[in-house]
Amino acid sequence: MAAQAWKVYNSAKDFIGNSTISLSGDIWKIALFKSTSNASVLTNVSIGDVTNQVNNANGYVTGGKTLSATTWSVGTSAKAIQFDSTAAFWSANGGTITSIQFAVVYSSGGNELLCFCSLSSGIFAVTDTNRLTITPHDGSGIFEMV
Repeated sequence: MAAQAWKVYNSAKDFIGNSTISLSGDIWKIALFKSTSNASVLTNVSIGDVTNQVNNANGYVTGGKTLSATTWSVGTSAKAIQFDSTAAFWSANGGTITSIQFAVVYSSGGNELLCFCSLSSGIFAVTDTNRLTITPHDGSGIFEMV
C-alpha cells in the first residue's frame, strides 16, 4: 500500500506564477477522495471540479482538514525549494471510513487545487478506532521544485 509521489495540477503552476495562490501565505487543506474520483485528472482547477469525496461520516468531515505548519522554503539542496507541512490524520470513530484512494491539497481561500497523491494502488478503508496518517516525505516535503 505504498503512496505515489504528489503530482502538481497544471493550473497550480500558473496560479503560483501569477500569485493567485501563495504557498507561504495561503491556508491549505487536504481532503480524501474515493477510487471513483477524477482527482488524478491534472486539468482540474478547483476543488469543486474533483468528484467523489469520501463520505462525511465516521471521523471524516467533508472538505478535509487544514494542513498545519505549511512552509515554502529551501529544500534538499541550495537549488531546490519545497512545500511542506506536518502530518495530517483522520481517526475512524463510530464506523469505517471507506473507499479511500486519493488525497488532494487545495487552497481554503479560493478553492484552487495544488496537488494530489494516490495513497494506494487500490481502495482501502480505515476501520473503527484506527487512524490514517498522511506524512509528507521526510527531506523533500509534499513536493519540491529544482
